[in-house]
Order: sequence, then structure tokens, then C-alpha cells
Amino acid sequence: MRRKTGGRWKKSNFAVGIPPKKNLMRIIRFFYRKIYKKEPPYYYYYSIWKIIVIPIRKYFNVVIIPNTPFNNLRVFMYRCCGYKIGKNVFIGMKCYLDDMCYDKIIIEDNVGISYGVYFACHGQHQVQHTTITIKKGAHIGMRASLISGKHGITIGENSMVGAGALVNKDVPDYVTAVGVPIKIIAPV
Repeated sequence: MRRKTGGRWKKSNFAVGIPPKKNLMRIIRFFYRKIYKKEPPYYYYYSIWKIIVIPIRKYFNVVIIPNTPFNNLRVFMYRCCGYKIGKNVFIGMKCYLDDMCYDKIIIEDNVGISYGVYFACHGQHQVQHTTITIKKGAHIGMRASLISGKHGITIGENSMVGAGALVNKDVPDYVTAVGVPIKIIAPV
């Protein structure tokens, strides 16, 4: 079946049984409304491409990258996923960088992130995702958790965060912060 478009005849996608990409998700949403009698969830508004890419990037970010034994390769792969990472950065193995908000995590130059550090830019019922910024020369201890909350967090220049700390507020420049939640104990 052919249809006329702009003075030329073009083969229609429906003639070969393949609906256009935009219409496919529209059809799926239509059937969801008819079957379940309610509005479809947010991910029904994603494109087919996004539905395919998100699980692949999530697997790559959660399974492959944290288990890569070479730091340079690990940092390179994080950069390929879209994270903003500066020069001369060490990211230890088994770290979890929030894969839903890869553009909200900013790591500047000369930062040391030890093994098993957890970054979270979003939470349950949190509409807007907020940023986590780690300034130049900062060091984060093993198994620390960085939770951005409603306003985001910044770890100051040349600051140190102790092992196992829960960072839920800003850390000023040139200080040491430890504990759950963090408390500033001394200047560096």
C-alpha cells in the first residue's frame, strides 16, 4: 500500500505490518487503559529505544563496572555511561553510582573514592533528583553512603569523609567528617 506524502508516493509502514515507533507505545498505553481501567505507569511513556537501553546500562553500571579490577578502565567506563568525572580520580571496586541520575553526579579532579561507596541522587516519592558534587582533592572512606536528599550535597575541597559515614548534608572545605549522620570533627 502506498500513500502520497509531499508530492511523492511513499510505502506506508502499516502496509508491511510494522507500526511507527511512536504509535507502538500509544497502542500499548491504549490497551493498558482498556484492560486495567487506570492510567498507565510513567515508563509506558518511554520510547521503545529507552526501554531497551535502560536495563542494559543498569546491568553494565551495577555488575560489570564495579567488578572491573583496573581503575583507569573503571573510570573510563563510568565516563562512557555519562558520569562527569575529572582527571586523576580513583574509584574503588564495588562502588554504586546512581544509574538513574548519571548526569547529577559530579566528581572533580584528584578525588579518591574508596571501595564500596554508595551514591544515591533520588529516593522514594522524590520528584526532582538532586546533585552530588565532590570537589577537588576530596577523599571518601570505604563503605560511606552519599544521599543527596531534597537539596543535593557538596563535599568540599580537600575534605575527608570517614569510612562508613552517612553523608546527608554538605561538608565544608578542608574538614574531616565522620559518623552516621556525619559530624565535622576537625579541620584537615
